[in-house]
Parts: sequence; structure tokens; C-alpha cells
Amino acid sequence: MVGAKKRHNLPPTNLASLIRGLYGRVARRLKVDPSYVSRVARGERQSDAIEASLERELRRIMSLVRTRRDGAGMRAAKSANVRSRKKARA
Repeated sequence: MVGAKKRHNLPPTNLASLIRGLYGRVARRLKVDPSYVSRVARGERQSDAIEASLERELRRIMSLVRTRRDGAGMRAAKSANVRSRKKARA
């Protein structure tokens, strides 16, 4: 297809973008209403399945936040920060 745009599945750069839609994604996965997921998250209702799914999705989000777009993790970011501080002192 000529002129078709490619869709890249890159993670957003900030946490708010990643968390937006959290309840909707969990609700879709479990085939329940997002408001019910919200109530479980607030503690008004109880559901082990929803709590487990929320925890799994939050872990996925946190792993995306820890990993930069180029695939280097926090260790690479910290070492780059240390190198820049050493240059600034010199």
C-alpha cells in the first residue's frame, strides 16, 4: 500500500499517558464495566480477578517506565548520568 502510515507501538514518554485508560483495558480484558473496575480499585467492591489484573497491568506500566525507548534500562541511564557529572566536575 503506497502512502499508508506505519503504526509503531512505542511506549509514551510519561507516566500519565501510560496510566490513562488503565481501568478500561482491565475491564475489556475481563469483560466487565470500567466503573466496576474503578470501584474495586477504590475498595468499594471486592474481586480477586480484577485486583490481580490491575496489579499485572500496573507492573507492565512500570516496566515500560523503567525501560527507555531505545531499550536501555535504568542502569544505562544512571551510568550516563554519572559520566555527565564527572565531565562537569573536570
